[in-house]
Amino acid sequence: MLSRAQTISEKMIKVDHVGENGAVHIYRAQRWVAKVRAPSLVPEISRFIQHEETHRKIFKQYLSTNGVRRCVSYHFGGIGGSILGFITGLIGSEAIIATTFAVESVVLSHIEEQLVFLKDHDTQAYECVLKIYANETEHLEVATSKLSSKNIYTPTLINIIQFSTNLIIKFGMR
Repeated sequence: MLSRAQTISEKMIKVDHVGENGAVHIYRAQRWVAKVRAPSLVPEISRFIQHEETHRKIFKQYLSTNGVRRCVSYHFGGIGGSILGFITGLIGSEAIIATTFAVESVVLSHIEEQLVFLKDHDTQAYECVLKIYANETEHLEVATSKLSSKNIYTPTLINIIQFSTNLIIKFGMR
């Protein structure tokens, strides 16, 4: 029988697991729409999906090994991610890139805070988070290099997504 998260480390990993599920769904929905709206981004989106699926497995394994059930918001993360991915995919390549930039900038900040805490509190969780750090950094670097300021909506979209991502993380850690 799996139990609720008992430690801060377990809560962090549960939130990370939800986040990775959301990311998989964002990218899947974006890839589906990008086949028509932004075909040049499809190979990169597909590569990002593979990364996020691997990350999700890493966190699932940690939770399973430690007898912790996944977060009740796991499926909501997937649904929300699918909606965000579909909408931003419809808007086009700039919105797809802006989404990656917004989400990854928040996620990397969150991961860096986690690594500081986990290093002294939970070696296993620390190793899990460290395994995803390079991929998440790469996603942000790719998005940053492709982000354009031509569209007037881009800064607003980024702010909304960053605010929402931070809110989801804070809600999950409560």
